Amino acid sequence: MQRPLATAIGAPVADIDTPALLIDLDRLDANIAALPVPARAAVWVHKTPAIAHRQAQSPFFRGLAARSVAEAEVFAAAGFKDIRILRPLVTAAALRRAEALARSVRLVTAEEADALPLWADEALAGAVTVSARVASAPEAGRAIHDCGQKAIGRDFGNPLIRGWPGLKAVGGSAEHGILLGDDAAALPRIGAWLELIPSDLTTVFSLHDFAHGTRAGVLEAVWPISARGAF
Repeated sequence: MQRPLATAIGAPVADIDTPALLIDLDRLDANIAALPVPARAAVWVHKTPAIAHRQAQSPFFRGLAARSVAEAEVFAAAGFKDIRILRPLVTAAALRRAEALARSVRLVTAEEADALPLWADEALAGAVTVSARVASAPEAGRAIHDCGQKAIGRDFGNPLIRGWPGLKAVGGSAEHGILLGDDAAALPRIGAWLELIPSDLTTVFSLHDFAHGTRAGVLEAVWPISARGAF
């Protein structure tokens, strides 16, 4: 598990060691409040019980949807009592674990009817970014930042850079990414703090052990992504 440098609650978000998964709590809470119909929260996207507990405050919350027995076990341990597992249970071990879990929660399997829609990316849309810092500028119009494939993922496309419309993130390596600008003046300086908007939320939550809840540029909470790796 990653061990990020300790940052005190109440510190400026830019003090968090980069790269870090950030969640704008004002945006998250507004999106949760805007849920228009009864639905299950698709927790396989964020894998984070603390986020699910915020989703549970919606009057339209009707339980969770997970992709595996292992994910369902994590959220059951966090206090949730109504969970649908979307993936068919095809191994003897999965069936035994589901049977045990069903003794303490209402468990709906993939084979059972469930008319509730899934509340997936809507709660997280626009709220999730990954922080980065510019590490070098080897040539005009080109810079390197410290948020690579292992922190942002690129399977579904390159990230966007919040607040820098003339700047493009284009590939890189496991540990670093590349920034391209129209000219040298368009590039942020070395050491500049950036927010990258990931192309896929499920992927980016799978790459981090912790999510950092921020409000108005200040760190408010640090949450373990407890179901990461619960395949």
